[in-house]
Amino acid sequence: MPSAPRQDPDRSLSSAGRRIGRRTLLAAAAATVLGASACTDRSTNPPSAARTVPSGTTATPATPSAVTPVPSTGAGVRPRDWSALDRKLSGRLLRPDDSGYQAAVRTFDPRRDNYRPLALIRAADAGDIADSLTFATDHGLSPRPRSGGHSYVGASTGNGVLVIDCAGLDTISYDAGSRQVTVGAGVRLGDLHRVLDRYDRTVPTGTCPTIGAAGLTLGGGIGTETRLRGLTQDALVGATVVTPDGATHRVSAGYEPDLLWALRGGGGGNLGIVTQFSYRTYPALSGEIFRLSWPAAAAVDVLIGWQHRLAEMPTRSWANLHLDSSGGAVTPSITGIRWGGPADDEIDALVDAVGRQPTSRRTWPETHAGSVRWFAGANSTLRRSWYAGSDVVGHSITRSVARASVAAVGRWRGSGSVAAIFDPLGGAAGRPAADSTSFPWREALADIQWYVGLGSTGKGNLRRAADWLSGCHRAIGSTSVGGYINYLEPNRPVRDYYGGNWDRLREINHQYDPHGVFDSRYSISG
Repeated sequence: MPSAPRQDPDRSLSSAGRRIGRRTLLAAAAATVLGASACTDRSTNPPSAARTVPSGTTATPATPSAVTPVPSTGAGVRPRDWSALDRKLSGRLLRPDDSGYQAAVRTFDPRRDNYRPLALIRAADAGDIADSLTFATDHGLSPRPRSGGHSYVGASTGNGVLVIDCAGLDTISYDAGSRQVTVGAGVRLGDLHRVLDRYDRTVPTGTCPTIGAAGLTLGGGIGTETRLRGLTQDALVGATVVTPDGATHRVSAGYEPDLLWALRGGGGGNLGIVTQFSYRTYPALSGEIFRLSWPAAAAVDVLIGWQHRLAEMPTRSWANLHLDSSGGAVTPSITGIRWGGPADDEIDALVDAVGRQPTSRRTWPETHAGSVRWFAGANSTLRRSWYAGSDVVGHSITRSVARASVAAVGRWRGSGSVAAIFDPLGGAAGRPAADSTSFPWREALADIQWYVGLGSTGKGNLRRAADWLSGCHRAIGSTSVGGYINYLEPNRPVRDYYGGNWDRLREINHQYDPHGVFDSRYSISG
């Protein structure tokens, strides 16, 4: 990116000229697209003008948007207001009585299918995002951005809200010269990796292929290459953001660095809606996958041994720990990969640290593409219901805490199954300073995902899931320093996810969303 602020080519044009200019620029950009998935309808209606500020300049909200919005049921929005918005959009506006509305508002979790947003906007481009945010602000509506729709708490939907669906922003463009890839906010991880596979390149991401790049990146992004390459957000070099006043910001390390800092770990549904991400890429390595299993009686030893091994584990190795239960016995297992070589030495080191021989030991080599597919799992595209939360392990787990945690996992007596999934941090993810980005857990040992795969979504089973999660939190106790923002849970203070970066993040969020337009109870200003 250029090293000095530059004038945006649309800025000096009239409103009509901006409409033509933005469409022309988008059409030109589309010519360089390498791969995309057509997920939304596209109309030929001309978009309205997006207000754009030069990179490095802070936008001043326009007068209509400067009034503090009051959350509304939409009763004050007249039918002609909705019609006027619909005419502006290049994408599609869906209201509750429209054909396709019910299917469009569904997220990945079927238990949220009965939520009834005021409307859903299938955005076709950044101009639609700007128009949608301006409309929400002017009419006192609560916007809910959506990329993949995988939020554990359903933060991208709700009753009486305006869902802004970014799935149609699905372009992927790889530049061989800079070895950077630029993607739209609606790109799913599976599609991103399929394009990068053509060039033997990768971006460190999570494993679920249907998760949107936006949500993963904004929360940090933990996956199998975290120790080798860092978090997903560590690969982020630039982004295009539409803020609640409808202004567009093109940010990088040299332009509005505070906003880039906040985006890298600040979580979705804050600051603005990112329409485009640019990442540096890395060589895609093959590897050897391994899976080790032990009997239930070894669960505490496996947990203690696994964490001891993390202190010496080379960055090319990654291994996570599962404690699984369907009620009663807790089965421990370790699944990992050695990038760029055989896994025998790593397996031996893990077994030595545990002090018990596994009852099952499997290893097999995989290409990078094969590894991505295997960790994604065969059923990862199926919609499912869950209840979940997290803890970030700030220091070593004592044997007494390990016993308490294993016991807490085994107390599940509901319908479905549960797991405590320990994902390692450290390595490349731990090298930057804790305040280098808004993701605060650089010095942490691991992230724990407490997960309930719900067999029933009845009130009784949801209550048992909430009680189980509370018991897991109590068991880990002061070993936890907070939570991971991508594993949001109900009734937990939002600041728990940001550690020592909370105050600075709040200040930056207030600069870009001074009136709390993003007003979810899970947002920074909510």
